[in-house]
Amino acid sequence: MPANDSELTGTAASAAPDASAPRIARREFLAICGALPLLATGCAGARYLTPTRQGDQLVIARVELARTGAVLIEDPSSDLPIYLRRVTESEFIAVSTKCGHRGCQVEPAAASLVCPCHGSEYTFEGAILQGPTERPLARFRVTSDATNVYVHLGAAEPR
Repeated sequence: MPANDSELTGTAASAAPDASAPRIARREFLAICGALPLLATGCAGARYLTPTRQGDQLVIARVELARTGAVLIEDPSSDLPIYLRRVTESEFIAVSTKCGHRGCQVEPAAASLVCPCHGSEYTFEGAILQGPTERPLARFRVTSDATNVYVHLGAAEPR
């Protein structure tokens, strides 16, 4: 049995880097390394839910927001979910997770919504914290009663 790769190929092992191997720029490497924690923990604070639909409204039970204060809810009119967050006991904010730069899905992080594609950052209310995006996230009108929260789909508007 061969002891190393050079015995398999009949070539001498070399410590020099292979010039034909794909290379990555330092900036790209750092960007990828910076995104890894987001990928590992990006959705840790928000669960995915499938809401009930009533006309142009998505209905979410208030109890679903009691544990984490925020959820990602499926939007039947989009491939991307809506980020719904409780601000106070009676105030809620819902924003699209579609980044205004290239349309990637932004993910919740510790203090903002972050686009893993190009690094755009938004407040939880959808305002821009950092580019390259030049457009804020679209916001949805949200109402509530004693048991449910209602996200009005027809009311999404860029801010």
